[in-house]
Amino acid sequence: MVSVVVVTWNCRQAVLDCLESLKDNPPSVGWEVIVVDNGSADETVDAIRASAPWARVIANRSNRGLPAANNQGMVAASGEALLISNPDVIWQPGAVDAMLSVLRRHPRAAWVVPLVRYEDGTLCTTAGDLPTFADALIGRQGERLRRHRATDPTSGQWWDGWAHDEERSIGRGYEAAYLMRRQAVEEVGLQDESYVLDWEGADWTARLRDQGWQIWLCPEAEVIHLGGQSIRQVPLRWIVSSHRGMYRYFASRSPAVARPAIAVAVAARAGAKLAAAGAGAALYERAFRGAPGGRTKRAPGGTHTTK
Repeated sequence: MVSVVVVTWNCRQAVLDCLESLKDNPPSVGWEVIVVDNGSADETVDAIRASAPWARVIANRSNRGLPAANNQGMVAASGEALLISNPDVIWQPGAVDAMLSVLRRHPRAAWVVPLVRYEDGTLCTTAGDLPTFADALIGRQGERLRRHRATDPTSGQWWDGWAHDEERSIGRGYEAAYLMRRQAVEEVGLQDESYVLDWEGADWTARLRDQGWQIWLCPEAEVIHLGGQSIRQVPLRWIVSSHRGMYRYFASRSPAVARPAIAVAVAARAGAKLAAAGAGAALYERAFRGAPGGRTKRAPGGTHTTK
């Protein structure tokens, strides 16, 4: 059985579209959906109960953070496979079955990511390695500049430029949508709720890999990711939370004597990002899309374009 866990916050239409795509393209095995709403103020809960009564809803009174809500859904789930999905993901035919096939064929596979495209068809980088502290400090834009001089596209914290056309074990996976093996979750534990938003996935990946579990890419599974539906509502909060997570991730893996220097470097980076956001920089698009851009919008006829 597959248990789908969707955490949402003020993304009513996006989560309804996500649930509809799952209903239209279900796995061939038994499945259930658990939606954890983190205190939305846009009537998300009522809308889900009206249009998707087959989905179980856990309604939090406040925003508990992403890992805490993911954990709520996983604890409530009954499946041996746990499909974690952002609310702004549109599932394509056969995607879930293809990911399940990877779990069946690779006994140490704990985490499977699909091939992800943006709504305009652009490939989203979903594979990479766990970051070094230097990787984290230079960020996505700096890594892209450095990659122009690299000979191996499958190196660095994100493998921008790699075709994502090979089923293989990877260092880490993008967290918009991924399938987890319950056995692995039970062995390493749930997500660390102290991260709130961002870096919980890197921490979980590191813990899995420390126990000998693998992360796999499944190019036969394809989803569409609208991207940033919640983050764009609170960009400054996202920057602060992300850098707190960055500090926690590296501080917890470093000797105590190094932690003050880590704190200073991360704080300086956060300050620069906050200043850039205050000046109007499109930081989400720069980080994930590779170029500045506007908000995504739904085009007539049910397709998606970027503006």
